[in-house]
Amino acid sequence: MQVSVAIIARDAQKFLPKCLESIRNLSDDVVVVIDKRTTDTTPQIAGKFQTRIFYRDFDDFASQRNYAASQTKYNWVLSLDTDETASEGLIKAIKNLPATPLFSSYLIPRQNLIFGKIIKYTNWDPYGLIRLFDKREGHWEGEVHEEIVSTGQSGRLFDPIYHDNYRSVDEFMVRQDSYSSRQADQLFKQGTKFSFMQFLWQPKFDFLRRYIIHTGFFDGWHGLFLSYLMAIYHFSVWIKLWQKYQKAYS
Repeated sequence: MQVSVAIIARDAQKFLPKCLESIRNLSDDVVVVIDKRTTDTTPQIAGKFQTRIFYRDFDDFASQRNYAASQTKYNWVLSLDTDETASEGLIKAIKNLPATPLFSSYLIPRQNLIFGKIIKYTNWDPYGLIRLFDKREGHWEGEVHEEIVSTGQSGRLFDPIYHDNYRSVDEFMVRQDSYSSRQADQLFKQGTKFSFMQFLWQPKFDFLRRYIIHTGFFDGWHGLFLSYLMAIYHFSVWIKLWQKYQKAYS
């Protein structure tokens, strides 16, 4: 089975070399779509690895990823972030897939390195994510926390993608601030009204879901703090949505 690799990038000089090195032996078609806001050496790094480079104005993550997939030569696409690397086992597993696979997409486990520790619980990608898919039958959806939606059945691979995720609480808060703003924008556009009950309940539920139901306590202090920080994220979404309605009708 011939596979292309699609990557979207912005100011990724820190991570991109390791990402591209990890898939060097997988495909002869690697597409890197660079956000036009990029100011570092991301384009030069991508060029050294003989990738095909495209530039695009960023609107949302799903659109950026769909554009990257649309530029690939092959129908099967492995989608990676710049701070992700494919394990050697995953490369072998993909190469061993039949020329005509039984499925239209594959779930791949992702090991998240957060605050210096691999997070095994806390509902951080516990069942894997669809990252390998037939672009004729699948596409990305969602402005925030986007995911691949496939019309066919999904199989499962067992070797992971490694994700060098949040390195500090500061980095976590900065990125979550951006994500919560985008999610509030999305809810506002959809006509979702501010709900005091949701504002109170959703953060508490998400904390309990991550820490108790998904046994985040097995991740130690990391699981406790991540569950708490994600509760703050949900509080932020609802407060920002409330603020949007205040401005809209003031």
